[in-house]
Amino acid sequence: MNPATPIPAFSLFGQTDVRVEPRFCHVERIGDRWKLHSGHVVEHSHPHLHQLTYWVSGSGHYIADDAQSAISAGTFCWIPAGVVHGFRVAPGSNAIVLSMSDDFAREQLGLLEGTYGVGPLRESAILRLEAGEQAWIRTLFDRMEHEYGLARPAQLECIGALARLALAEIQRPELGSGGRGTGGNDGGADSSLLTRFMALVETRLGERPHVDTLASELGTTPYLLNRACRNGLGLRASDVVRRRHMQEAKRLLMFTALGVSEIGQLLGYEDPAHFARSFRSMTGQSPRSWRAERISAEARARGAT
Repeated sequence: MNPATPIPAFSLFGQTDVRVEPRFCHVERIGDRWKLHSGHVVEHSHPHLHQLTYWVSGSGHYIADDAQSAISAGTFCWIPAGVVHGFRVAPGSNAIVLSMSDDFAREQLGLLEGTYGVGPLRESAILRLEAGEQAWIRTLFDRMEHEYGLARPAQLECIGALARLALAEIQRPELGSGGRGTGGNDGGADSSLLTRFMALVETRLGERPHVDTLASELGTTPYLLNRACRNGLGLRASDVVRRRHMQEAKRLLMFTALGVSEIGQLLGYEDPAHFARSFRSMTGQSPRSWRAERISAEARARGAT
């Protein structure tokens, strides 16, 4: 995508009205809208929708923020609200997509809280599943599709239960490798605090508040906030804030025409040099170099398809 082009924001693909009803969910196949996109969906975001996608056939590439991943039958994707994403797939490719409003997604993740922590709510995940896992996840998505096509009582509850099983599967590889735990006896409390902290960080993206200030706003102490972040994400609270700012900086660099100093100001950096140093410390590159490299890579990818 040319950085001079604003990031499209959709409700469902092609629908520019981004308003979403409470407890909204929608199930459809990529193939249902093939005439609209022909297998090439430009980078866009859903400000108020989270999406789970299971690819049942085909091949191609999926873009989520600044990363590109190869996809094929059996690929399982989680795209949180706000993540810039798109795909290019070969003819005959198809996938089942569950779109959930933020409150509906949080409801499902909340029921997993304490066992799986805050889950994959903020980070996208592109997983290529093994054969045994493919059969199980395909069964879940087939059932979601079946339930969505039937107008009968408890439809949302059934789809929500199936979504929870799918979200739990996303977490298992991380739990198995020790990536996230429950924080011992205080896991539930830590997870709840971390969820509230992440939500607060989102509302303060245009600022750079001190961790002490954020802890005070959450009615806790910096020690307890740092413990929740370490137990849930393996990071200090200040690192969580910094990483989220840099993630947003990458999105703005890649998908808008804003200047580097403008992006820094939007993220609370009054001094452009300070923003550039912070960006380099996280990425190893200056903002301008990072942008130029990503735009060049995107142009090469477009030329190869």
